[in-house]
Amino acid sequence: MPQVGLGTWQSKDNECYEAVTAALDAGYRHIDTAELYQNEKEIGRALKEKMDAGMKREEVFVVSKLWNTRHHPDDVLPACQKSLDDLGLEYLDLYLMHHPFPWARGDNLLPINADGKAEHSDIHFMDTWKEMEKLVDAGLVKAIGVSNFNISQMEEVLTNGRIKPAVNQVESHPYVTCNRMLEFCTEKGVVMTAYCPLGAPGDLKDHGLAVLEDPELKKIAEKHGKTPAQVCLRWQVQRGVVVIPKSLRAARMVENSQIFDFELSAGDVETINNLNRDGRVYKWEW
Repeated sequence: MPQVGLGTWQSKDNECYEAVTAALDAGYRHIDTAELYQNEKEIGRALKEKMDAGMKREEVFVVSKLWNTRHHPDDVLPACQKSLDDLGLEYLDLYLMHHPFPWARGDNLLPINADGKAEHSDIHFMDTWKEMEKLVDAGLVKAIGVSNFNISQMEEVLTNGRIKPAVNQVESHPYVTCNRMLEFCTEKGVVMTAYCPLGAPGDLKDHGLAVLEDPELKKIAEKHGKTPAQVCLRWQVQRGVVVIPKSLRAARMVENSQIFDFELSAGDVETINNLNRDGRVYKWEW
């Protein structure tokens, strides 16, 4: 799995098609999507054009995710097949359970109850995981993993699952370092992928300062002749984390990929680690 990929959350319709096309042109070979993002058809269009032009399927790593309303065992295979059909692919390189919590079945992706909270169901994520394992057996996916799982939930899958999760995709950036999760994943041979690796505008509301505006990051960036974004991404890959920054601009995609020509010192890494404040952009209070 390439260490730098393109995140496509909140990228829809033609802008997503253009972003994926630009990313592939810039050398990206890792595309991250999900049913929730409602952009798999546009990603499929971009992939088809590139493969028609000579790019081989095995050259690109495609990730999608099983949404919360598809946790019922009878829904896992159809959900995966729909993603494959929309992407125009015969298999996924990686299929993740988007969250550990199940929601009410149906085509409403955001089922809300009278209290304004998500309508949950009683499906246990291990029952869902067993159906995901069958997708590997059937050759529809090369690997399976999880997203937004905590350590306790990860331990349950590792203990009771037949196939070990290849990945846990979580929010991680200098304000949410996830050091304990990374240590756990490393010990268990699971890759940690960081979504939202550059923070997001939501930081401003919670902390009064965006991650990329942090003075310490700016100092480190200036020292290396890089941008704060490049420092954030380098910090992650240097500690073995895969990153999937989102961008719609070709120039920014190139910038985000140019992080393999410098190295952060131990002091730099310690400084960034100390920025942690558990300041999540995505609270998942459902």
